[in-house]
Amino acid sequence: MMPKAKPTGLRSPWVDVPYEPTLYHFLGPFDVYDREETLGVELDTWDMNDASQRAALIRRDITSQYKELSYRHRHALVAVLAQALQDPDYDFQAILEHDPESTYALPARWDDMADPRAFFTDIYHLAQQDWHDDLARAAAEDPADW
Repeated sequence: MMPKAKPTGLRSPWVDVPYEPTLYHFLGPFDVYDREETLGVELDTWDMNDASQRAALIRRDITSQYKELSYRHRHALVAVLAQALQDPDYDFQAILEHDPESTYALPARWDDMADPRAFFTDIYHLAQQDWHDDLARAAAEDPADW
């Protein structure tokens, strides 16, 4: 089951609806649907089983790129990831599975990643490092006031 953020008054940065982050939000920069010949080809050159390549890609496409997210949005997104990581039985592989009926697609072979939990653990640790100030600022606030 996909963890969801606890309800707050936080609104989506894209449309005027409540912000309810999921782990799929971390994968948005890697969506190659209708971009298989460009982004898909480029992402296929990365070895997601190599920790240093994974970290470089996470920093390039997630932690340095989510500028549209406020410190509160980043905190809510990381909280969902922390919740999933706390569950030793959480199926991170299911998030990477290709759905042929979807208009969303990850790069080829990502659904064969050796350790999907390590990928999401890396995202968590790098977000904690790179967004440290934003996460601390949001943690000092009461989400009920958002």
